[in-house]
Amino acid sequence: MPLKAMIFIDGSWFYHSRQILFDLNDETGFEIDYKRLPLMIGDWLSEALTSEVDIARTCYLGTLPVNKPGYNPAKQKTFYEFLRDDCRFDVDVLEMDHKLEHGVSDDRRVGVALASAMTHFAAVPGAYDIGVLVGGSSDYRPVLKRIRECWGKRTMLVAMNNADQRRVTSPVLLSDTALFDVPPLFLDDHIDEIRLMRKDIPRICKACGKTEVTTWAGEEFYCSKCRSDHHRRVRTCDTCGREEETTWDKDYFYCSQCRKEFRKNGGPRAEAATLKPEASQTRPLRADIHRLRLARMPEESR
Repeated sequence: MPLKAMIFIDGSWFYHSRQILFDLNDETGFEIDYKRLPLMIGDWLSEALTSEVDIARTCYLGTLPVNKPGYNPAKQKTFYEFLRDDCRFDVDVLEMDHKLEHGVSDDRRVGVALASAMTHFAAVPGAYDIGVLVGGSSDYRPVLKRIRECWGKRTMLVAMNNADQRRVTSPVLLSDTALFDVPPLFLDDHIDEIRLMRKDIPRICKACGKTEVTTWAGEEFYCSKCRSDHHRRVRTCDTCGREEETTWDKDYFYCSQCRKEFRKNGGPRAEAATLKPEASQTRPLRADIHRLRLARMPEESR
């Protein structure tokens, strides 16, 4: 019977540390294959323990800024949806209200959530035999010790090896031999294994029906000639973060699905009010102006 492993990814640490992978790689447009990551960890564990290992679950814990001036979370939401829907990760998104929690560290919030999740599943019978930490903070030492001592779980570390002296992985975490049961896996030593390799595939142009080889994986595809003729380009929806090819050239953009939903839920007026709230606020309806005037007038003169 294979050993069960659960992976716990510190999304805040991973996001900031991945820049090292980008810098170490000479190619432009280097991307991480998130689907490959659990498989690589499983292979590492199987070889180290000389036993079959089943990755039971991959938990990704990240944050999402709320009410942060000038920040559009659409792209970040799309990334979390990709991890959940395409990679089958368990994604726990912790909302950080900028107005109420300004100055609170993302690392601290994610660290507490990850330690709670690792402890919770350690106490669930049969959930996992091996707990894998993808992170680099020494703050995780207590939880790693507890799950080994109290529940007899094995542990493993996936981190960076600090070869470039950036020290994104705590030296204390690396030097504590009592924390882990297998050698650590350093991502910067396995760049080729986690590089996303996009495949060229033939696709049919939605406009002219011509077949063209491309790496574009979006739902809709337009050939190079149609994009050139109609000035099409890939844009990201300001509402849902979905990428879609379009000829729309204004500063704001909403995908076809979001436009359809807005029209279905109230027509053009609802669409304008929802998509461009600043416009509807600067040009209120006459009835709204009348109500405002009545509210400002003394009661006896109404």
